[in-house]
Amino acid sequence: MKKTVYLTMAAVVCAVALTGCQKAPDVAESNGILHAQSDMERQVQDIAVAASDDRGQTQTENRTQPQAAGGYQGTIGTGGNIININAEIPAIPDNLSVITLKPDDGLDMDALRVFLDSESGTVEDTSQELLRQTEENDKENATLQENGDRFLYSRFGDHSALRLGDGKKEALFTFHTSAYYVDHDLLDKCHGIYNGNYSETYIRQDQMGEGSFSAERAKEILLDKLKAVGVDDIAMKEIYYVKGDGYSYYEMQFVPVYDGIAVDIGSDSYTLGQVFPNGSGFVTGEGVADVNLIDFCGKAAEKEPVTVISFEQVLKILEQYLDNGMIVSDGTIIYDRVELNYYPVPNPAPDPDAIEYKSELTLTPIWHIYMPIDEYVDGGYYDAAGPSHICVNAVTGELVVTDLE
Repeated sequence: MKKTVYLTMAAVVCAVALTGCQKAPDVAESNGILHAQSDMERQVQDIAVAASDDRGQTQTENRTQPQAAGGYQGTIGTGGNIININAEIPAIPDNLSVITLKPDDGLDMDALRVFLDSESGTVEDTSQELLRQTEENDKENATLQENGDRFLYSRFGDHSALRLGDGKKEALFTFHTSAYYVDHDLLDKCHGIYNGNYSETYIRQDQMGEGSFSAERAKEILLDKLKAVGVDDIAMKEIYYVKGDGYSYYEMQFVPVYDGIAVDIGSDSYTLGQVFPNGSGFVTGEGVADVNLIDFCGKAAEKEPVTVISFEQVLKILEQYLDNGMIVSDGTIIYDRVELNYYPVPNPAPDPDAIEYKSELTLTPIWHIYMPIDEYVDGGYYDAAGPSHICVNAVTGELVVTDLE
């Protein structure tokens, strides 16, 4: 997996000698390690800087005019290493920023009681037990290091934990960034579908409004539940409709949204220091059966406005990556979806052997180029020479993440 890279130009160092001053080579920084800046990196940086200058001039002339949406159909690259794109290109809004998220102290016991929404007169507080279990899990994980079985991970948030239950429902907040809810009766009905004849159907975005119990209606039910944790907007990543004899539900995977832009969760691989906010849940016509929000509920604490490179500039940058061999594609895949997302910037733990609880999480805009979802779901991309998706930092032009490896 490629990691987010921020390029910085080092100062020119002159050594006083009989031959005069000699210019030091430009350097780039990757995960805190300086290295000589390659011609390809310099070319990508030049394209991004030029795009930033152009956008800055445009915004100076008309600050309220964002870049309009449009379509693109064409081939990037030459010879046998090419990318084909046929997709609608989203507009660039005028309010994008690099966002710093911090834990939400509003996820307190009062909010948890609303989230539980118990109809019972008996609600038990098991927060101390949950906190003890979390601490024991971390300690147990630490003892596995000698055998090489230790699982290292990074979490966004602190060491807080709250949990309530009434015997039928349970709700918990952890780290002031994560939440879980379950209605055991509804969840049992969902699981009971698999005891008989059932079907599973993948739901595309353009199908969400279809049916007597539509995915759009299920999303509304889910959002009504998530109001208690301060979430008022989500973006769906995958939706499956599961139908059995007399009962049905939607299985949903989704991500948070900031300033109208969805957070991207990258590829399936993981590197220590990465945190991907994501959510999942089962939603029935009777209500939410369960929902799990992981590193999801961060509160925007700081916003630094940035200029986003246009998609036309992204195409020029992709040519550089194709020529350099950082992206290899035979053109078999026709990428049919382009999104402008927020991406959680990887931040390796100071101690490579430590479980890290991050006190903040940074989001930066990226351009994300997707292969057709049907081919991805059916596994057709395994037969193609090329990544199933490509992500480019929308500020620096750096290759953020692909599934090339």
